[in-house]
Parts: sequence; structure tokens; C-alpha cells
Amino acid sequence: MRVASRTVFDFVRPNGTTAPVETELLYQSEDPYAVTMRFHAGGAVATWIMGRDLLIEGMTKPAGLGDVRLRPHASRTLVLELISDRHVTVFRLPTGTLRKFLDASYRLVPPGAENFDADAFLDTVLR
Repeated sequence: MRVASRTVFDFVRPNGTTAPVETELLYQSEDPYAVTMRFHAGGAVATWIMGRDLLIEGMTKPAGLGDVRLRPHASRTLVLELISDRHVTVFRLPTGTLRKFLDASYRLVPPGAENFDADAFLDTVLR
């Protein structure tokens, strides 16, 4: 079972201007700790996988120490930073959009009810 949503995040350019980027959010009960985000821009798709707990924490305080960071920016806006070897990509997104998506994921798999079958996952990946 899964929760999926399409939305638009604002890509923040280095000069501070923004551009809309179509974004897909995906949560699957088979991988209950992860959220996948797919960013569509210029005919390309960039996929990032991040922890659901990091996203919920980042809605109220800065979260993430590695390549994914999320923090509140204003009362209704969050800042998402995706850090690779060559770039730091920054997005602004509405808090309510992420809240609605995460609420739906928690209805599917409540906090504390996550169950991850590592053997089944490895069987799928290693085929």
C-alpha cells in the first residue's frame, strides 16, 4: 500500500529567485521508514530518499545532519536542502503540503507500527 502526492516546490536559485519544480512524494508501507521525492525539471528526474522521521521533525525544528536537511522557514514555509558532492539544492515548500502527506502516511502506517522485512527487501533488490 502507498501514499502518493504531486505538488510544486520552489527551487531557490543562488541569487534568491525561485522557480517552480514539479515534485512527487511517495510513501510505501513496504519501506515504512522512507519517503521518496522525485523532482522533475528540464526533462530530467532527480530522486531522493529520506527518512519519514526526519521530515516530521523538520517541520518544527531543524533536522538532518547529512545530505538531507529540513527546517521551518516561516509560519507556513519549510526549507529543504539536498546536499550532494557537487551541489547544495534548496527548495521552499508549504508546511501544509508536507503535513497533509505525512498525515496520510501515518494513517497507513502509524508511528511505532513500522515493520521492515529486510530479507524480503534484499530478495527484491538482489534479483
